Amino acid sequence: MKCHTRTIAELRDMFVNKQIELDPPYQRKPAWKPKQRKLLLSSLFNGIPIPALIFHKHFRRDKAKDVYDVLDGKQRLETILRFMGKINLKDEDKLWVEFENPKTGKEDYLYFDELHLKKVNKEYEDILDKFWQYPIPIIEYEGDLSDIFGRNVAAKEVFVRINSTGSPLEKHEIRHALWAGPFFELGSVLERKYKNPFLKWRIISKSDIDRYLFHEFILELCTACSEGDYSDRRKKLDELLSQHEWKKKEINRIYKQFNKVISWIKEIFPDDGIRFTRFKNKSDFYSLFVVLQKLEQKGYVIDDKKSNKIAGRFLLTFSKQTQKFDIKYSGKKITEIKLSEYEKQLVPYINSTRQATDSKGNREIRDTYLSSVLKDGFFTKTKDAKRYFDKNVKDILWIELREKTDKPKCPKPTNNSKCKKNLTPEDAQVDHKYPWSKGGSSKKIENAQLLCSSCNSSKGNKY
Repeated sequence: MKCHTRTIAELRDMFVNKQIELDPPYQRKPAWKPKQRKLLLSSLFNGIPIPALIFHKHFRRDKAKDVYDVLDGKQRLETILRFMGKINLKDEDKLWVEFENPKTGKEDYLYFDELHLKKVNKEYEDILDKFWQYPIPIIEYEGDLSDIFGRNVAAKEVFVRINSTGSPLEKHEIRHALWAGPFFELGSVLERKYKNPFLKWRIISKSDIDRYLFHEFILELCTACSEGDYSDRRKKLDELLSQHEWKKKEINRIYKQFNKVISWIKEIFPDDGIRFTRFKNKSDFYSLFVVLQKLEQKGYVIDDKKSNKIAGRFLLTFSKQTQKFDIKYSGKKITEIKLSEYEKQLVPYINSTRQATDSKGNREIRDTYLSSVLKDGFFTKTKDAKRYFDKNVKDILWIELREKTDKPKCPKPTNNSKCKKNLTPEDAQVDHKYPWSKGGSSKKIENAQLLCSSCNSSKGNKY
């Protein structure tokens, strides 16, 4: 480890030369507001020292040069680079600096672009030169640090420890910094895929994305897909990130399951209607997601339009009623109030959303209520455990066709232009008349028909 200083001009050149990595995988996203950035610039121009930047130096073979990961001081460094116009920050305008004019002794302000104007340079003389030559303290180390016991301390651990003071890292930011791997990356893939729908549904905000809260929420939902049930806060998530050895097959299964449940939610709440319900709250959405994924795993039909439509109406009404209940009895002890029978049924659910919403006990209460209502009231159709008909069904259907005609034809249930018209024993395939995915039986031969291979593949789950 070595300590030295670098001028702002040197740091600028290192950044332009792509030797400064502002965003190593464990770094957090921009956390400062414009007010904080202007205060830092004011310190620079008024000669007030600023804290040291901490770099981790390592050689990058792909760039054939030394690269410096920013462990601490990202917000300071990006503020200086933003002021110079070297980087853009989302939703932030140009920065300007307040300082004391050395000639008038009065408060003044400047944009960086103005420092290049001859008129301004003449007025303020060597302000720009002093800016470029401003020395910033640097703490720099290579490889892994060693503690007093001689053990290695990796860069990401250094980052977490350094950021335990000042503007401290939240638990979700620490988790983001420390862990990586297939499961973590799956969360990133799904985050990118569903960012816009979740924003439209008002389940998350842009701030949630910036602070990795959305990524953490996605991983919690993935944990439910992995375990097949709800879990206690984030304990299971931490275990899956730090201890479980993931196989590609497991990751693919969770990815497919996640997509199925989100697609089902879209069917239940068409036109982004979920944003008008209480299920836009993370705790309620989590419970609905877990209940639906358990129903899907148990073989309940997920694409029955009629059931989905009725369930959506019920959940909307349920949201309105619980909201009225919340407002009506806000600040009152529910045990001291006379309630109707229906209101009594709502009490446990509402209480479970008022505090410790992520605890296993409260998640269980919400799960029990939603599961019983949806399973018994709306989603009653289940799919046969076996998707395919028995092998002898094809022979029976073929014999029946041949008894009627020597040249069996494909019934062509869809407008498939590539239909082969005539059926042959080799090409004919057994199809569900009423689709298996919608509850069509694989046990009753009355639900089976022979189609040419082209029609069978084009028919999909149409009836």
